Amino acid sequence: MRKEYDIGHMRQLSKFAMTHSAIGEFVILRTAYIDSLSGVKGITPDKYPDQTVSIRLADAKRLLAELKKSIDYIEAGIELPNTVFID
Repeated sequence: MRKEYDIGHMRQLSKFAMTHSAIGEFVILRTAYIDSLSGVKGITPDKYPDQTVSIRLADAKRLLAELKKSIDYIEAGIELPNTVFID
């Protein structure tokens, strides 16, 4: 049985597309994923279904701010203090 935190078989975003509704104030995000170990010899990758989600405007803004913060940290080489690497 695979552990919940097994990053070896983590979903990796492979494609996305978006549309929105100005009247409804939401974003529709369509995503496709691959196993992060796809292409590694001898490993059978997990398969993940495509997903479509609706995100309210306020949540989309919050998500965008968090993504921007993570991008800035990565580019600056900053690791979060609670980051744990699993051997």
